Order: sequence, then structure tokens, then C-alpha cells
Amino acid sequence: MGRTEGANVLQLFTPKVAAHRSNPAKLVLAGFSLGALALAGTVAISSFCLLLVAMSAIYFLATQVLGLQLEIDPSSFVQRAQSYAQNFRN
Repeated sequence: MGRTEGANVLQLFTPKVAAHRSNPAKLVLAGFSLGALALAGTVAISSFCLLLVAMSAIYFLATQVLGLQLEIDPSSFVQRAQSYAQNFRN
């Protein structure tokens, strides 16, 4: 990685208000920015996983505990989507 590429990456993750600061300060701010992005991504992924767990628990309770039978036919979804697409084109 060349010197200009590293400076571009550093500039990308450094806030504009820190443009006049020294390079070590910019590097620290860029690190905190990357850390915040990583934390936000971790929160998003863990929230999605918890959502899947909650949906699985609801499905289990509905089918096993309450005795509901869910018959899901994927072809009906495809046919409905195709009919919507056909109507949209006309």
C-alpha cells in the first residue's frame, strides 16, 4: 500500500473538523471512527440474530405448544408475485 493510498484511507475515516491536527491525532480519530462503525455493525448483526431467535420461538410456541398447523406453499408466493409483475407491466 502506497503512501497516498494510506493517506486517502486515513482521510476517509477522519472527521473534517480534525483536518488541522497532527497525523497521530488523525490516526487515533480514524481508529475511533472505525471502532464505532464496527460496534454499530455488531449491534445490527446481533439484533438481527435475536430477531431470528424470537421468530423461531414464536413459531415453536404456535406450532408445538398451541397446536396450530401452518401450511406454507412457496409456489403460491411465486405465482402471486408473477401476477403482480404481469399487472404492473400492463
